Amino acid sequence: MVPSVRHAFTTTAGTDGRGEEGNAVLEVLGLSSIETRVYTVLVHGGARRSGEVAAALGLPAMEVAAALQRLIVRSLVVAEKDGRFEALPPDVAGEVLVRHRMQELAVAQVELARLAGEYHGGGHQQRGKVPVEYAPESEVARRADRIRRDARREVLYFDTPPYWSVDNDVQLQQQSDGVSYRTVYDRQAIAYPGAIDRIDQCVEAGEQARVTARLPMKVMIVDREVAVLPALWGDTAVPGASAIIKPSPLLDGLIELFERVWADSVPFDRASVSAEARAELDVDDTRLLTLLLSGLTDEAVARHLGVGRRTVLRRARGLMDRAGVATRMQLGWYAAQRGWVQVARADA
Repeated sequence: MVPSVRHAFTTTAGTDGRGEEGNAVLEVLGLSSIETRVYTVLVHGGARRSGEVAAALGLPAMEVAAALQRLIVRSLVVAEKDGRFEALPPDVAGEVLVRHRMQELAVAQVELARLAGEYHGGGHQQRGKVPVEYAPESEVARRADRIRRDARREVLYFDTPPYWSVDNDVQLQQQSDGVSYRTVYDRQAIAYPGAIDRIDQCVEAGEQARVTARLPMKVMIVDREVAVLPALWGDTAVPGASAIIKPSPLLDGLIELFERVWADSVPFDRASVSAEARAELDVDDTRLLTLLLSGLTDEAVARHLGVGRRTVLRRARGLMDRAGVATRMQLGWYAAQRGWVQVARADA
């Protein structure tokens, strides 16, 4: 059982990031010693500039600056426009670390299974090619990008941080060339800085997008012929090792998993809802309902909509009154029954 990440942050000795228990937990989850100390300083002291963090820790400025960049890549720290760096909430950061450590262990399990098959099969008694290729961290970014660029028909995504990049250009070009994209976004992906604008850009170009509170893993499936499952990011701000899955029952299982999660997720694009729903709800109501049902907090919804939390509460109350329900759980049920949101689609 993984120790409570929230507890780990509350047991540190002070704002210098030297609390032994908190440091040990974060290092077990994949952070280096300096990354742990830098992150903990930002958690305790709030947003700071790189030089201020270096002074608080008594470390060289260049080491701290490099650690901050790695934390940004890991989706644990956000760079503000005024030059300061702010830590993402520990509960969100901890979930990211735990999830990607689990992905790393899953990839290790696949590789061990491959080696076990070679061992039990004997050196010259190959029983068929193993449909899993191991890509080391030095190769995974290039390989994943190449696989995506080779897409001819379809790309299926489970989208959740961290990311190699946030550039939409390749996807937009492929969509214009006729490659279809279907993406299920984790609520952490929706909460990622600038995510809504990037998703809107892809949806406008033809992406079918849905949102769910929690994805089981991060995966990309291309043309139903190959899948990439990235593992935990390494300490040098490069992608961690990944498994590349070729045609096999394992790949079929991943495709089936995608379709099941897709059918149960909330449509993000307004075009996915019924004509009756579009007549009853305006664009703002549809977006608000989607964000609420994705599992985001009221504060996160307000931030994405550019309004205050009270406005979100008032508008949510208005939707509940219109539906004649008393709770948001009832609102979700009513929205599905009424066609305000659409779940399982025949073409999926």
